[in-house]
Amino acid sequence: MAGAIIAITVLAYRGITISAAVERLLTTKFGEAVSVMGSVEQDRRTEQEIETLVSQLQTERTKLIRVVLQTKYICGVETEQLGRMDIPQLKVLLAQHPEWDAEVTSVDTLQLKQSIDDLSPICKQQAYISIDAAGNLNLYEGKPAEDNVIRTFFQLDVGTLESSLPNGVLEQLQEGIRVQDKDEYDSVISTFSDFAVDERHRLLRNGG
Repeated sequence: MAGAIIAITVLAYRGITISAAVERLLTTKFGEAVSVMGSVEQDRRTEQEIETLVSQLQTERTKLIRVVLQTKYICGVETEQLGRMDIPQLKVLLAQHPEWDAEVTSVDTLQLKQSIDDLSPICKQQAYISIDAAGNLNLYEGKPAEDNVIRTFFQLDVGTLESSLPNGVLEQLQEGIRVQDKDEYDSVISTFSDFAVDERHRLLRNGG
C-alpha cells in the first residue's frame, strides 16, 4: 500500500519528462511504427495467401490499388493513406509485413491493420485517467470535464481510496492525471487496481 501511495503521489504532483524514444514516436510515420515499437513475431505470409488477397481486387492488373493502413493503439486509432500501388508493389508490401492483417474492402481498395502496444501520438498529448461520479476509473481523450471517455477500467471503492491516500490525491484524480506514455498508463492502472471493487462491492486486493 505504501508503494501505491508513493506512486500515486508522484504521478499526481510531478511532471514526467518524455523520453527520447517517445519523442521519436510523436514524429514517426506509421509505416515505421512497427520497427520503432518492435516487430510482431508472426509466420511469413505465403504466396498463396497473397494471391488470394490480390484475386479479390476485381480490377485490371494495370490499375493502381488504393492502400490504407489502420493502426490501433491501447488508446486511439489512426489511419494513414499509403497511396496507390500496382500489383507487384502490393505483393511486396504484403510479403514484407505479414504482421499486418489485410482485408479487401472494395474492388480497388486494400485495408491493412496493425496493433501497437502503446498510446497513440494524439493520446500522448491529451490523455487523462480520472474517476467519474459513479466511481468508475476511466481513460479520457482530453480533460475529464469534456466527458470524452475512451475506456472504462473498473469501479473504485471511493471510501477506502479516500481514507488511504494523502490529502489532495483524490481531488487530483477527479481533475485528471495526465498519462503521456505506456509506462505512466500502466503505473496508474496498476496502482488504482488495489482499490477496485467487484460487482458485489467487495474490495479486491492483489487479484483476491
